[in-house]
Amino acid sequence: MKILGLNAGEFNTSASILIKGEIKAAVQEERFTRKKFTKEFPYNSIRYCLTEEKLKISDLDAISIGWNPSAHMNSYNEQFSKTRILRENNLYSMSDNLFNMSNRNVGDFTLVKHGNTKSMPEIFHVQHHLCHASTAFFLSNFDEAAILTADFKGETQCTTWSHGKGNNIKTIDFQNIPDSLGIIYATFTQLLGYKADSDEWKVMAMSAHNVDCKNYIKKIRLTYTLLNNGKLKLNKSFYGFFSKENKNLYTTKLLRLLNVKKVFYKNNPLEKDILIAKALQFCAEEIAIHFLKHLYNLTKCKNLVLGGGFFMNSVFNGKIAEKTNFKNVYISYAPTDTGNSIGSSLFTYHCIKKQKRKFISNTALLGPKYSNNYIESILTKRKIKFKKIVNHSKVIAKECFNGGVVAYFRNRLEFGDRSLGCRSIIADPRFEKTKDLINSSIKYREKYRPFAPSVIEEKADKFFSVKKGYKCKYMEKVIKVKPEFRNKLSAVTHYDGTGRLQTVSKKENIDFYNILSEFEKLSGFPILLNTSFNMNGEPVVNNPEDALKTFFNCKLKTMVIGNYLIKK
Repeated sequence: MKILGLNAGEFNTSASILIKGEIKAAVQEERFTRKKFTKEFPYNSIRYCLTEEKLKISDLDAISIGWNPSAHMNSYNEQFSKTRILRENNLYSMSDNLFNMSNRNVGDFTLVKHGNTKSMPEIFHVQHHLCHASTAFFLSNFDEAAILTADFKGETQCTTWSHGKGNNIKTIDFQNIPDSLGIIYATFTQLLGYKADSDEWKVMAMSAHNVDCKNYIKKIRLTYTLLNNGKLKLNKSFYGFFSKENKNLYTTKLLRLLNVKKVFYKNNPLEKDILIAKALQFCAEEIAIHFLKHLYNLTKCKNLVLGGGFFMNSVFNGKIAEKTNFKNVYISYAPTDTGNSIGSSLFTYHCIKKQKRKFISNTALLGPKYSNNYIESILTKRKIKFKKIVNHSKVIAKECFNGGVVAYFRNRLEFGDRSLGCRSIIADPRFEKTKDLINSSIKYREKYRPFAPSVIEEKADKFFSVKKGYKCKYMEKVIKVKPEFRNKLSAVTHYDGTGRLQTVSKKENIDFYNILSEFEKLSGFPILLNTSFNMNGEPVVNNPEDALKTFFNCKLKTMVIGNYLIKK
């Protein structure tokens, strides 16, 4: 069975292709359009996925879309009316379905059938949070797991508590908009001068400072209530989402509560901003733990999988095991809306089409790959001087060891929001000045923002507070750096002694693994600083043309692209 999965009409549109239960290709539309978090219909992504697997639309058994517009028809809601996005780019027209839906209950998914079934497959619209749950559960390879999803909002839901077993996902409980953990975090993100539903990780990074924020915790707690049924209730007077007249997510009452006179972006945040950010992170974690306790009471399951935008909060993710009764925690490489192209196809395959579940070897390396011949043709055409290299691992390791910062472009593009060693900027993790250089002159971003340590998987326990064999493949968790190594790994150790860890296996990415191995021979550390190959506000580079443009528009001096070395 072949299924094209789409995230269309939402932030960061994407496409994926599933064949016989495995995701074979997937990519975000922003990587082609160069518009960060684009909502444009993913024409380029669809074209790539079909071409990669040598398919036409008529070869597909189904198309699945990670949004169900019919869910809006259940009842009128003032907030939905205000914020609903027109979805004319979806593969069916909303108006065509209004009559059919007017006198029936809406199910979990809507099936659209076409007259000419030979040219167009069945189209399924899968509810937003079911997609999040499916991405989390079916990629986890757990036969049974408790499932929590949390984000700003789906069609009507913002949080779901579910149970997955075998081929099935059962939603046990849910919470509707606007009583949303995602709205809380987005509101405070905007209040601190950043872009809501986009820059939340900046606020998360700010929260690592060692400050006493108890007073602000008390204030933020006044804006919501944790209910005895495991849910959340927002105090409407503090959140602008509830008001049609309010253009912001925050209200003047919230500004008065926090004694904020004016909201504006600050590259160097004030002490008050740091206090608010730290208090927000504490309160968000408190709410999420409240949700997880409810989930455990409902399922009594030791395996936990997580989906939705909130679980890009790697600081919280790293604390779950110690703060809950869950033993095993899985977060995919794409827990955000991006991953709903994958989630919708997995739900369609397993839960709608009832296909036997296949436990697969997951990889986030699902995007385009460019041959050395193509790369060389681009370099030659643009008259760029280059050197062909035989052992790129040694060249890069030596360059990093000698203080260089290397742009690295090789193999398939990563799917999701993090670069995992294919479209990366890498450097020596031992010197804080390296971090400052990358933030100020290469990435052009706030100086307080940290960088991730990438480490050989089997050696992670020597440097980080994890057990032998610990896996954290997608930078999904922030982990404590062992005290004796914090000063020695200053470029990847944040203010609170932690790092957003990526463990690298030979099986997953042998090229990046070999670079780490070569760097260990020189430095004694099987670790490198790893950040995405892009400049602040831009998508990660996709093709050689993107890589060259970024390279020549910042203060990077060295790039390895395919088998070629370029130096300024």
